[in-house]
Amino acid sequence: MKSDKIKRKPGRPKASESPQTMALLLRTASFLFMEHGYEKVSLETVAQACGVTKASVYYYFANKSVIFTEALLFVLKMAHDQTAAVIEGPGTLKERLQEVARRHMRNQHVDFETMMREASADLSEEQIRSVREREADIHRLLERLFAKAMDDGEMNRSDPLLLSHAFVAMMTVRNRTEIVNDLRTSGQAAEEIVQLLWTGIAPVQT
Repeated sequence: MKSDKIKRKPGRPKASESPQTMALLLRTASFLFMEHGYEKVSLETVAQACGVTKASVYYYFANKSVIFTEALLFVLKMAHDQTAAVIEGPGTLKERLQEVARRHMRNQHVDFETMMREASADLSEEQIRSVREREADIHRLLERLFAKAMDDGEMNRSDPLLLSHAFVAMMTVRNRTEIVNDLRTSGQAAEEIVQLLWTGIAPVQT
């Protein structure tokens, strides 16, 4: 006699676990990868942090490279949208840049390039390209901001894309304890970075 019960797909999560489970897995994986890097995080680590089975993670994400890629795309999209909200909001150009820097620097995490190097052997060319393209969206966003500021006479003429990369690179000091410590908060360091970008290193002419 056949059972009236419908068998679940192997590894399929219980009904009570979806659809919120996928969002929870993605958010949790994003935090874990950004906190610990690629090598120290496994699918089992993500499952335990979410209180679900490892099979549930595999149901949504085929392997570690997939969840890592999706996690980075999620983080970079969030960073892009938050940056866009600030630079398109109120305040002077300098004030908006300071707010972007403050928000970026208070989110301490492992070095992005180090994490990408750790993962590169497991990632496909398409996965790497998708992450790099999402990363480039942030640089293009800042490039447009700087280009408009130059057109409006708020900044001296220079290469706006180079300026965008330089600004983002300067903010990577957030993980350096010799820079951000008990004597200097991440917010203070953010303001100093924008001031340096704003005035340059040439002495003030009197």
